[in-house]
Amino acid sequence: MDIISSLRNAASTGRILAEHVPLRCICGVWDWERLSPETMLADIAVDYDWSGSLASDEIIDALDYAAVASAAIAFAEKTQFHLMESLVHSIIRHLLTTFPVAMSIDLKLQKNPEKWSKNGVAFSCRASGRRSLAILGLGSNLGDKKLALNEAAGRIGAIPHCRLLRSSSLHHTAPLLRTNQPEFFNQSLLIETLLSPTELLTETQSIESAMGRLRSERYGPRTIDIDLLLFEGFTSSSTALTVPHHGLRSRRFWIEELADIGLRVVPEGETVLEQLCEKVADGVSHLG
Repeated sequence: MDIISSLRNAASTGRILAEHVPLRCICGVWDWERLSPETMLADIAVDYDWSGSLASDEIIDALDYAAVASAAIAFAEKTQFHLMESLVHSIIRHLLTTFPVAMSIDLKLQKNPEKWSKNGVAFSCRASGRRSLAILGLGSNLGDKKLALNEAAGRIGAIPHCRLLRSSSLHHTAPLLRTNQPEFFNQSLLIETLLSPTELLTETQSIESAMGRLRSERYGPRTIDIDLLLFEGFTSSSTALTVPHHGLRSRRFWIEELADIGLRVVPEGETVLEQLCEKVADGVSHLG
């Protein structure tokens, strides 16, 4: 199991379907396809947390089927694409942005069957998109460190298609890899995002630069450091991006911050308690 997914309330997740939704749009690579809109049929499946609607039995707490269909229709009418793949991806992102309660969307888009079906063969495109959970680790050991962490959290929450869900307590930590520098303040954030891991990395590096982060000295002092610790459904061991972060199992303050957020297991299936019993870096204290 993807450990970060344990933070979701999966027991209350359900799916609604809006099928055969007619989308009038211009989509095609040939000039004659782009002369006028044609109708495509969309099957839209949306997973969302039913807990509120089940408790109240009120539409205001539910995801309105008709509203989902109308939003897809309106979006398709005002856009133009060459490829069905691009159209499907854009509709999914638009719906996830429009309906924050939606957790994931599966969309099948079929060419107009009256025009395109040949000898019973239909042409369609299908894709899925979801809100992913991610955990970011923040650190600062220059200037007003608490202020830097607060500013970074605010900037992260303002990234398009990102939402800040929870933050850990602050931790006061000794430098680990280069000890001749000031001590750090650290904090971890749980976010929900529509961005890919690489898109998120680009955004966080832009925040570091905007806040005066200089990369002239590896492991040196920094105004702000933003590490991608975990990303739901994603692992990587490349030099550009390692997820889970290579230091996650050896840094006590990160393990304690995961526990603050509500994550009770860490990579390789061990519990936070088991991790805390390991011999990890000394000099770590909790600020509360």
